[in-house]
Amino acid sequence: MLRIAHILSILIFALGLAGAQQPGAAGGPGLGPGPGASGPPPAGSGGAPGQQSGARQGGQAASLLSVSRVETRVSSIRVAGRLEPARRIGHTVGVAGFVESIHVRVGDRVAVGQPLVTVSRDAPGESYRPLVVTSLIAGRVSEIQLMPGAEVRSGAAAVTVIDDSEFRLVAALSDKDAFRVAAMEKRTVAANSADGVKLHGALSGVSTEPDYATGLFNATLRFDAQAGARIGMVLFMDLPVESVRGQFVRQDLIVRRFGRSVMWVVGDDDKLKLVQVTTGKPHGDDVLLTSGLVPGTRYPSRLTGYEKEGQSLQEYREAQKKGS
Repeated sequence: MLRIAHILSILIFALGLAGAQQPGAAGGPGLGPGPGASGPPPAGSGGAPGQQSGARQGGQAASLLSVSRVETRVSSIRVAGRLEPARRIGHTVGVAGFVESIHVRVGDRVAVGQPLVTVSRDAPGESYRPLVVTSLIAGRVSEIQLMPGAEVRSGAAAVTVIDDSEFRLVAALSDKDAFRVAAMEKRTVAANSADGVKLHGALSGVSTEPDYATGLFNATLRFDAQAGARIGMVLFMDLPVESVRGQFVRQDLIVRRFGRSVMWVVGDDDKLKLVQVTTGKPHGDDVLLTSGLVPGTRYPSRLTGYEKEGQSLQEYREAQKKGS
């Protein structure tokens, strides 16, 4: 009897535990809410996430349209050159004699009037005061052409000083580009080096004559002393050669039909239609429109194949939603 009673107590405990684990039972440890309990809606239900998705689609549909406007496009050519000091003065010895002393070293910074070289002029039976060659400009010593104690003649090269408070750059241009660059009003130039240094300068002018050996003209640019600028560095820059004002659209929006250029636009009645346009010179991925499009006209920013004559803007947007 005790054994039977023990078995019955085990069965009763097992049945009670199974009932507590039934789906929807409330209060069980680690169990989800039962029927009627509040909680977040399942994925894909018509709650707030679905509304946000609809808003995103509306934004995508709105981005399908662009508005034409008049703007200015500037065409440029790519040129390169090497930075040079703005001025380079080669000081010379005005008399014959011997180099008594050299007062500077290569790389030294000097001021106007600072002594560079002293030359003694002693001659048999005569006595002269030493000649001191002084710097004509403020700058940096780039070269010394004399040695202490050496004999020099009048007019001999002594010390070269460069003015590195400003730089210049000379770029070669073809005859076609030279005249177009010279005619442009914009003079400021942004340049960059191969190692990422960015500098700002200005176009000083273009030579009126070419180098007759090469047939190329010289464009001279000026750069103020600025962070990263150093003598000898190679710079790359774009020089403007043409400025065009008008309306520009992507070339792939222009369709050829029956030998004419047409494009889709949205009329005042919010319906799609084709209008004939006249195209001009391409500018990268865009093309200039010389006629056929009124500023402020709406047009599809890309063609998807859903465009139809007389199609309302709402229908066009719905077609884009279904096709996307």
